[in-house]
Amino acid sequence: MNTLEYDFAHYLAAKKAVDDVALNRAVLDTLKANIQQAAAQSSLQVLELGSGIGTMVERMVEWGLLKRADYTAVDASEVLADKACNRLERWSLDHGFNTNGNPPGVVNIQPAAGRISVTFECADVYQYFEQSCGRKQWDLGIAHAFMDLVDPADIIPRFCQLIKPGGLIYLTLNYDGETVLLPVFDQKFDEEIYRLYNKSMDTRMIRGKKAGDSRTGRHLLLYLQMAGAEIMAAGSSDWVVFPRSNGYQENEAYFLHFIVHTIFKELKGHASVDQGQLETWGAQRHAQIEEGKLIYIAKQMDVLARIPGY
Repeated sequence: MNTLEYDFAHYLAAKKAVDDVALNRAVLDTLKANIQQAAAQSSLQVLELGSGIGTMVERMVEWGLLKRADYTAVDASEVLADKACNRLERWSLDHGFNTNGNPPGVVNIQPAAGRISVTFECADVYQYFEQSCGRKQWDLGIAHAFMDLVDPADIIPRFCQLIKPGGLIYLTLNYDGETVLLPVFDQKFDEEIYRLYNKSMDTRMIRGKKAGDSRTGRHLLLYLQMAGAEIMAAGSSDWVVFPRSNGYQENEAYFLHFIVHTIFKELKGHASVDQGQLETWGAQRHAQIEEGKLIYIAKQMDVLARIPGY
């Protein structure tokens, strides 16, 4: 596959089905039981950080978690925010929801006996925190496959400050230190690839700020506790992608190509990696995907916590 074809928005769309399977159902059920109690009284105020192309909004509606809500979806990418807005309008129409009269950057979804207004905002997470000035205005905070791309030790206390007393924080698909690609290419080389890939997350800096943590899943339990939040549920949400008798499902092949390319790109030019062997590794992994032979596993965790106050 030509590397020029890789597109992050396409990857986010491709991984939606993979994420659907991975999400921890015990954590999800705990969330559903608690937000249904809150939603019975008034419209939920929901804030999502790193909302991407809006797949979590779709999922929350499809799975019956949201019926009445004012949903603010924040992402640093203007391109993704625009794509999310357009995608959600199409998705709403495909599901037979009325979306008439949407102002720019807003999608109003009207499922049966409900109303969900989604506002897309383009802002860096730190900018958004500054704009919000610590106002406790949200009933539910969400971050999906996002906390391992920032510094959770810094973000978690700030995020908690935006949630009302008794409100919830739902953090999903947080990487927790283990990547596996099968069949084995070379045991020693594979282990070095995984080690250096994890290390790259731990040392990544974006605009002068730490932007990664290869053990985010387990660390979130501690950071939430340190922020004073009550952990209500936690569990594994591993990605496990493998070929069936007729190959990969839906867009899994694209998803896998993107993952392999991401690892390859991260280690390209790394001083301690044999670049010739890395080229061979990348070519073989992509070929295995095309042949329907590659198995991919990534360890992750979901966590649900409550802000004290009730």
